[in-house]
Amino acid sequence: MFLCVLLATTMLRFERQAKILQIINERGFIENEELAEFFDVTQATIRRDLKNLAEQNLVKIDHGGSSSMDFLGGFIEPRYETKLYFNITKKMAIAAAAVGLIQDGEAIILDSGTTNMHIARKLRTTNLKNLTVITCDIQIAAELCPEKNMDVVVLGGMLRKSYYSSFGPYARYVLENLRADKAFLGVDAASKETGVTNAALEEIPIKQTMIEVSNETIMVTDSTKFYTHVPYRVCGWDKIDWIVTDDGVSQDYVDFFKQQGLKVTLVYPIRDNDDV
Repeated sequence: MFLCVLLATTMLRFERQAKILQIINERGFIENEELAEFFDVTQATIRRDLKNLAEQNLVKIDHGGSSSMDFLGGFIEPRYETKLYFNITKKMAIAAAAVGLIQDGEAIILDSGTTNMHIARKLRTTNLKNLTVITCDIQIAAELCPEKNMDVVVLGGMLRKSYYSSFGPYARYVLENLRADKAFLGVDAASKETGVTNAALEEIPIKQTMIEVSNETIMVTDSTKFYTHVPYRVCGWDKIDWIVTDDGVSQDYVDFFKQQGLKVTLVYPIRDNDDV
C-alpha cells in the first residue's frame, strides 16, 4: 500500500511539473501564487517544483514567479519523467492514431522517447495479434514485456543515461540484421529547411538505421517540435513517408508536407478546460 501511494505521489509530482513547464513556456511568466491556486497546492510545493525545473535549466526563477528559458532553443532536454507528461493530451491522441496504422502480424519499430511510450501503452489496450516490436528504449520494452500477443526485440549497446535508450555499434549491428514493416520515429525538432533533427548525437545512427530497415517511416510528434531545429540532423523529408501530429501545426506546414508527397494525419486532442 505504501509503495502504491509513493508511486502515485511521484507520478502526480512529475505530471504537475510538466504542466507547470508547459504553462510557463506558453505564457512566458507566471506568479507562484497563481500556480499554487491553479494546482490547489501550497506555494512551498510550487517552489520545490520550480527549483527542480530550474536545476534542469528549463525555467528561470524570478521574484515571486518564474519565466521561460526556451529549453528547445537552448538544446536542453527535460528529464524523461517530465517529458512523459509534457503535452500529454497531444501525445495520447497521436499515439491512438499511430496504433490505428498497425495491422496484425506486422513487425514494427518503436523509437525511443515519450511519444512512442504512449504508443506502447496504447498498444496494450488493443486486440492486435502476432506483433513483433523492435525498440531501443528499455522503458518501452518493459511496458510491452507482459503482452502475450507481442514479441519484443530489445536492441543492446550502451544506455543513454537518464533517457533509457540504447545506442552504439552493437545496437546498430543488431538493427541492421532486422526488417520492419513500419518504423515510428520520434524527433526532437523538425523544420522545412533542415528536416528532422535530434538533440543527442549518439542517437543519430540508430534513427537512421531504423529508417533504412523499414518499409515505411512514420514520424510521430506533437506540433511544438516544428518550426525549430536542434544540432544534429537525422534525415531530410524524402526519408519520411507519413506524419502523425496534432492540429496545432500550421497550415503552411501541412501544405509543405503534402507537396513533399507525405501522408499527414492530424489529430484533435481534447483541450484542457482548466488552463491558467
